[in-house]
Order: sequence, then structure tokens, then C-alpha cells
Amino acid sequence: MADVFISHAQADLPLAEYLFRHLTQEGLSVYLASISMAPGEQWKQSILDNLRSSTWVICLASRAACESRWVMQEMGVAIGGNKKLVPFVWDIAPDKLPGWMQQYQVVNLGSVSQAEAKAAIARVADLIKSEKRKGLAILGLIFAGLMLFGK
Repeated sequence: MADVFISHAQADLPLAEYLFRHLTQEGLSVYLASISMAPGEQWKQSILDNLRSSTWVICLASRAACESRWVMQEMGVAIGGNKKLVPFVWDIAPDKLPGWMQQYQVVNLGSVSQAEAKAAIARVADLIKSEKRKGLAILGLIFAGLMLFGK
């Protein structure tokens, strides 16, 4: 199960791969179909399974993504699955996103330097890792309670 699922239009693959590299370097498990799928794997099922099992979804919300029926379907699955959704924008103003996506706080990479982009990605990675640690701590407490009361 991946911590993060990256949704993107094909035109945005270079940015998706950049994001994949940086999030992976931050110690996160990341699903990006073009990298994560094995040759011969059934792509539709792999994408849906990994989208459903991830906790976080990053949508590279470009103009191309907003026009992509696949990206929009993935966003429907993400919202329906109550995923933590983070749109990244750079070539579209946040107020030009589809109305339902405007309710999510975006990470705006438009006209930022590479260092600023890396810092923004690191902040998102820190948030994901913090949430993951909280979840693991809660599971540990539940397990400890079960062990204590199970005796």
C-alpha cells in the first residue's frame, strides 16, 4: 500500500516523475503508474487498487489534467474514498480549477524557483509523514490495550 498516489495527465509526466523522486527521497511510499507498474500488469486494476489503498492523493491539477477524463475519474474515486487530496497547480490559477477541487488548499508551483518547489514538496511530505506517525501511534496504543485487556 502506497502512502501517496499521484494522479496526472500524460502531458505532466515529467513533473509527476520529479514529484515521485522527491517524495520517495523523503521516505514515502509513492505510487506513480508509469514507474510503479510491472510490465504486463493490468493497468486499470492496478491504478484503481493503488488509488483505493493509498491514504493521500496528489493531483497534478494542470489544464491538461482538468480536461482528462481519467484524472477526473481518479479524483471521483479519491473523493468518494475520503482520501486526503492535495492539488498541485502551476499552469492554471486555483480559481480556474473545477468547482469541487477549489475546496482543497492547493500547492501553487506557478512561477516559483526550483528551490521553492522542493521546499513545498518537502512540506507536503512532512505533513504526510506526521499523519502516518500519528496513525501508527494510535495503532500501537490499540494493540497495547488489546494485549493488556486480553490477559
